[in-house]
Amino acid sequence: MRLALTLTHFFYPQESNNHKARILHNAWLAILLTTVVLFQSLLYLASSPGVKILGYAANISPQEVISLTNAKRAGEGLNTLQYSEVLSQAAQEKGNDMLEHDYWAHISPSGVEPWEFFKSVGYQYKYAGENLARDFSSPNSAIEAWMASPTHRDNMLSDRYQEIGVAVVEGDLNGVDTTIIVQLFGTKMASSPSVPVASARTPTAPLPKPTPSSAKMASLPSFSREAIVTGADTSGSGRVSPLFVTKVFSMILAVMLISALVVDGYIVTRNQVTRVAGRAFAHISFMGMVLAIILIIRAGQIL
Repeated sequence: MRLALTLTHFFYPQESNNHKARILHNAWLAILLTTVVLFQSLLYLASSPGVKILGYAANISPQEVISLTNAKRAGEGLNTLQYSEVLSQAAQEKGNDMLEHDYWAHISPSGVEPWEFFKSVGYQYKYAGENLARDFSSPNSAIEAWMASPTHRDNMLSDRYQEIGVAVVEGDLNGVDTTIIVQLFGTKMASSPSVPVASARTPTAPLPKPTPSSAKMASLPSFSREAIVTGADTSGSGRVSPLFVTKVFSMILAVMLISALVVDGYIVTRNQVTRVAGRAFAHISFMGMVLAIILIIRAGQIL
């Protein structure tokens, strides 16, 4: 009973709260704002280097990434990419290198290009490509993000590739625990594509010098270096994403305020309560936009 009275006092306009939901009073709005600031400060401290209370870790299977990639290719009538342990080893080395040297890019700060990792494992490629993703909670969310980007989609749906390798590495990147997916595509020098061209342009690696017996190869565009922020819902394994926690916390506050504004506006209109300052519709519209922004914000990046 006491709980019900408290809730009505906070969310329902009545005499006890001067006919305005208590949570909409200036004092309580200030308290909520202070709470948000303190919460964000604690969250920042919890996810900072050395603390490791919050970070990002997700259970992502390389095999599932490969299966989903081949499913997308099958939908376009393309050949199934064969799993390459050598390419997966190269992908693992690339992921480890990014964590070790603390960078998120196709090319390392020291100038090491993606194709060096192909060569380091002895993969003599005719065509090669690379997709990167980080901070996604599931393989499907990363795949959909790649498919939404023209250059990454071209890599995934290129008929020139015959093999694929994937590695998922977790560790500290720029002071925050993260999960990186490295997806490498390749066709060996001795191989040749056997299906018709399905995509007009495919980001690929610079070509090594062909042997005298190799077939004539078309010139290929270089890979895209732009980072596209996109992604999906986030959830962790043991640890959770700070952005996910912030999103949930913000959604709860936004829903509470919108609910209070809707009820308040309805009661005021029904009872014809006169207020000096009462723009319920404007407030509801504003909070609705805030909630929409919160829902649109997604964690995850592709490169």
